[in-house]
Amino acid sequence: MAYRDLRDFLAQLEQQGQLRRVSVPFNVERGRNELQALMRHLAQTDGPALVLDRLEGYNTPGVPLVFNPYGTRERTAMILGTRDPLEAKLRHVKVLQEPGSWIKPTLVDRARAPCKEVVIPRDQVSVDRHIPHVFFGREGSSYITGGVVVTKDPETGVRNVGAYRVTSFWNCEHPQGGSYSEEQMKKQLSIFAFWNPPMNHIGLHLARAQKLGRPLELAIACQVDPALHLACATGIPFGMDEYDYAGGLRGSPVELVKCESVDLEVPATAEYIIEGVFRPDVPTDIIGWHSNSVGYYDKHQIFPIFDITAITHRRDPLWYGTIEMMPPFDHNYMALLPVEGELLADLQRKLPEVKDVVVTPNMTYIVQLNVDGAAKPHPEFGKYVLHAAWGAAGRWPRTAKILVVVGPDVDPYDLEAVEWAIQTRVQPYSDIIINRSAQAMVLDPSAPKGPQGFPTTSEQMGIDATIKVPERFSEYAEVSQADPAQVRSVAAKLAGIL
Repeated sequence: MAYRDLRDFLAQLEQQGQLRRVSVPFNVERGRNELQALMRHLAQTDGPALVLDRLEGYNTPGVPLVFNPYGTRERTAMILGTRDPLEAKLRHVKVLQEPGSWIKPTLVDRARAPCKEVVIPRDQVSVDRHIPHVFFGREGSSYITGGVVVTKDPETGVRNVGAYRVTSFWNCEHPQGGSYSEEQMKKQLSIFAFWNPPMNHIGLHLARAQKLGRPLELAIACQVDPALHLACATGIPFGMDEYDYAGGLRGSPVELVKCESVDLEVPATAEYIIEGVFRPDVPTDIIGWHSNSVGYYDKHQIFPIFDITAITHRRDPLWYGTIEMMPPFDHNYMALLPVEGELLADLQRKLPEVKDVVVTPNMTYIVQLNVDGAAKPHPEFGKYVLHAAWGAAGRWPRTAKILVVVGPDVDPYDLEAVEWAIQTRVQPYSDIIINRSAQAMVLDPSAPKGPQGFPTTSEQMGIDATIKVPERFSEYAEVSQADPAQVRSVAAKLAGIL
């Protein structure tokens, strides 16, 4: 099913008993907030999505906060119209593998665009009044975490729509004791664009604009149809349009509208649009602390600054806030589904023996085969799959630090089952591959850092946890395990008793 916007998705969650509207007060101030603790509680209890409308220390009290909408694999699967994680993943893979099924966006008149109901021009913009701010944990800034960012290649004009975190300077604590100017606090933002050297697609656009001495326009669409978030987080080839891919995932075109102050198109049903421009002499500044997706704080980072040229939003808008921290956390599973889909699409294109790919919240990659033992296509097939995964297309597979291959009798979603396979099917020297010349996951604090302060190289470990027939044995001990159907039958007998 296609959701018109985030509100449609939230209505579906509420209908399925997966969303609660909560008027309990929660503090969202810098240094005093309760939101990180709330996130941990919900993650530990598989808690529902929340809409919070009684926030203390909040600069826009009339704007409800959407919290934890993607906090389980089931809710993430619902983005693609199912409650089954593997089924959602296979739908994602099918569309990713067939660009002919992608659907180009349509342009609508601004009168039909809810995101245009309120328009704030550059001279009236004041970040402290016009953008909601909530703080998490020890973070020094309020980060905009619900946006997709639109830019165009300054040389080719080809569009990119990506998911990048944005930093606000208002009420921001400088990580090194400095201060931010009034201009920065009221009319500027910073964005996680790795442009020097370029390490993401917006970074490539910004680096090219800087080389040409040109400004680079951008627009941030906050709180959109979550299928668009999935599309923007998927590593499709540079130069292809994420709006097209999102249309394929949705089964209908994304409706776009022209921006007010920049030559870009944004989702018409977004809650907020922030328009802006990077100057040709792009300034940078230090930001921090920032809590990252591997569970550590970045004390300081240097990112480029852009000028806000306009803000538009719906008449009664919603805001979305989340934090990355020690996994799991809210958007963890939504971020992992495209990672899993990238690798699964590439492997299944070459290896029909690959059944599933699961990436844990801590970024351990597990490839499940539909064959094992003597049924494998050839000896050492597990190691062959390890190399195929590291060499797969897309942004993420080459950064897989720990990679495990298991057979069809091992549930890749159950880490106890994966551990059992490693303990009973792996000899550490013979069945593990160590790669010392790998690309780093950019936030890995254990990898050596490059001159820009981020790691670029890493080491990798691949574990072949398949049954070593015929490599080492002619037969293998039979697994002692209860039949799942019989377990369900016994559970039915005990229903209402235990």
